[in-house]
Formats: sequence, structure tokens, C-alpha cells
Amino acid sequence: MTQRDELRFDSGGLTLAGTLHRPDGPGPHPALVMLQGSGPEDRDSNGYFPPIRDEFLTNGIAVYSWDKPGIGESSGDWHQRDLFDRANEALDAITALREQPGIDPTRVGIWGHSQGGWIGPLAASKAHDLAFLIVNSGPAVDVHEQDLFGIEQTLRRDGASEDEITDALAYMNRIHEATIAALSYDEAVSTILEPARGSAGETYFGEIDPELWQFLVLVSQNLYDPVSVLEQITGPTLVLFGELDVLTPVARSVPLFESAFETSGNANLTISVFPGANHRILVGDPPTFAPGYLETMSSWIRRQVGLD
Repeated sequence: MTQRDELRFDSGGLTLAGTLHRPDGPGPHPALVMLQGSGPEDRDSNGYFPPIRDEFLTNGIAVYSWDKPGIGESSGDWHQRDLFDRANEALDAITALREQPGIDPTRVGIWGHSQGGWIGPLAASKAHDLAFLIVNSGPAVDVHEQDLFGIEQTLRRDGASEDEITDALAYMNRIHEATIAALSYDEAVSTILEPARGSAGETYFGEIDPELWQFLVLVSQNLYDPVSVLEQITGPTLVLFGELDVLTPVARSVPLFESAFETSGNANLTISVFPGANHRILVGDPPTFAPGYLETMSSWIRRQVGLD
């Protein structure tokens, strides 16, 4: 039977709370941290993590994940943490993980989904002693380009008209310009948000409250350039995409990953695109993980850490 232990660590003046899951046996075990996507995600990513975690545990790999700031038992507020703050969280979590009994500190890696697929590489670019990195539906483009791709492709999938798509893209561009200019929330409401009420663009992005606006401004003030970060990664990296992902530009991201690793001279890059799969690498109705997805990750990690 696997073991579970509560594990807290400090990062940026906050105390973050999570759970460390260990596989059977005394170890020392290889391990990884799991990084969530955007929004108010808890340590289980609101149910997305457990089946993936179980695959890792079955294959002898310990797993640690934690509640985002202000979620669950973690202090702080995730709206006040940009991607660079979250990368520092990941590094602080790895430090804490390496100190735990039964964990092999030389065989620790990162798994990051979506927004976590930006954060994982950023952390890996600063920590060249990681055993591995897995990027799960992580864009190789910046936040603004991803927003524009996501809103267009989602609306196309849902049958929006060309006029609705054009208006939605214009709305998203206005948000980007306003967050770069650090417009106040009240100004944004009167000039951008309220005029778009009920439009396709507003429906896609959802309600923007003062806290979310603060987060969007924070991210735009320190915009993350994925390619320059990918060029700094020295360790083995596995990148996974769903062919039908409407949020991550897969066709654009794949060659960007390849060219960045070619530039750096890091030949240890593996990319897999799963046919018919979505942003969470799910297929079918009811949705299930794409055939081979879980096995691809666990077998690849086992090779990196010497379990096979």
C-alpha cells in the first residue's frame, strides 16, 4: 500500500501545504512534483492529478503536489503570484522533497500541465540538477499568443461566426494592451469589460473580477518568453500534446521546442502528440486518457532514473 504524508514548505513568505505520496517499499524512491494549470487549483488539480499520480506510484515514483496560494491549506493568494513566483515555488518544493526520508534527492523531476508547462521549464532552466522534466500541454508561445489562439480555436470549435471570432480577438487584444499599460480595474470595466458584456469574447474568458484583473496585469508586467527559457534546459525532457488541443497551439509549439533544444545542443528531447486528444490528453465520450499516454510517461521516467 502506498504511503501519504502531509508536507508543508515555505516560499516567498508563504506556507504552502501539500501531500507526498510514496510508492510501496522503503526506497529511496525517485520522485516528482506536479504543477497545476491556471486558476484556483488544489493539490489534486480538482481531480485531474490522481489517476496520473497512481500511474507514477505503481511504477515506483513518489509524487508531491500542493495547494496553490490561498487554496486549501496554503496561505497567500494565487492572484498575486506570477509565473516566476510559481517557478520559485516549484524549486522550494523540490528542496523540501529532497529532504524527505525515502526520497532519492538525485532522482527528482518536474511534471507540469498547461500553465504548469510554462512553469516547469522555467524552474528547470534554473535547476540543472533535475533528473527529468515532463511538459504536459505546455505552450512554447507566450501568454498573450496563447490567449489569442485559445479564444479563436475554442469559438471555432463551438460554432461561432467569423464576426464573433473577429470581435473576440479584438476584445482579447484590448485586454492585453490594458494589462501591459497597467490600467486600473475601474478603468478596464468602463472601457473594455462592460462594453463586451454578453459577447462571445466575454463568454470565453469569463467574469473578470478585481483579483483576476490584478493577476492579468501582474503577468503582463513581467511577460514570460518560453523559447529563451527552453534554450537553457540541460536535462532530459518529455513533451506531450493532444492533437485536438484548442488551448495550446500544438502545431506551432512542436517546432519551437525542437529549435530551442537544437540551439542549446540538448539532444535529450522527446515529443509525443496523441491523435484525437484534447488539452488534458483525453479522448472519447466519456473522456479517458489517450491510448498509451500514461505508459509513455511512466516508462520514460523509469528509463531516466534507472528503474529499467
